Amino acid sequence: MAINRTEAILLRSRELRETSLTVAFYTRDFGKINGVIKGVRGSRSHFGGGALEPFAHDDIVFYEKKTSDIFLISQCDLVDFFPAVRSDLGRLAYAAYIIELLDSITPLGDRNPDVFELTLRTLRFLSGKASPRRVARIFEIRLLSLLGLMPSMASCVNCGARQLKDAGFSLRSGGLVCRDCARKEPRTGAILAGTVEFIKHIVTSDFETVSRIKVSEKVGKELEAILRRFLDYHIERRLNTVQFIKSLHTSSTSGVRPLKASERSPDRRA
Repeated sequence: MAINRTEAILLRSRELRETSLTVAFYTRDFGKINGVIKGVRGSRSHFGGGALEPFAHDDIVFYEKKTSDIFLISQCDLVDFFPAVRSDLGRLAYAAYIIELLDSITPLGDRNPDVFELTLRTLRFLSGKASPRRVARIFEIRLLSLLGLMPSMASCVNCGARQLKDAGFSLRSGGLVCRDCARKEPRTGAILAGTVEFIKHIVTSDFETVSRIKVSEKVGKELEAILRRFLDYHIERRLNTVQFIKSLHTSSTSGVRPLKASERSPDRRA
């Protein structure tokens, strides 16, 4: 069996037996992997310090089996626990969403160091003062771009026309459609020019620059709605954390006190 060491972000875990866990990591060098950690819950366990909490940044050692895609994780050392994220329920909810989205949209073994770095930088930005909603939108767009799933924004996805005044957005075709094609395309919705420009800017600019860009409330709401519909359409299932985030926003706008992180946490996927 080959022995590998790599940086990893914990996506999810589940109890397997009395002292064992099944886990999923997104790694820098091997993409997403599934594994088993034995002896993790016994009195002599050497796995501790938060390394097995959701979205922990770890150094791991694992044995790669040629006949199985479930590996044996022999070592897991914590690098970063992101305490500032875990102490704020809103930021915790968005971190859980980012991890669930990453897990849902990436296949096993598809190595992409840029996706790992994007996820790590996103968690670090969530630890600061940047708006969690804006950070989530940046992550969604950059992730789609890195995975080759980004909607076409430079020209009409159907005819290639670059005259996109009064263009619409098509979920089915995966991008902008010109005014003429929009008449023939069912379920084409309007999209603001400001939304299109912001998406383009996120794709082409560095992370630190776009994380500071302010957008109008109208563009922000439209961007969130379009990305949500696009992701739901292509993932073909609803993410558990999306509803949790909605409940937090509903509570804050209705005057109900949001629960503290110690009182409630986002659903952990098994």
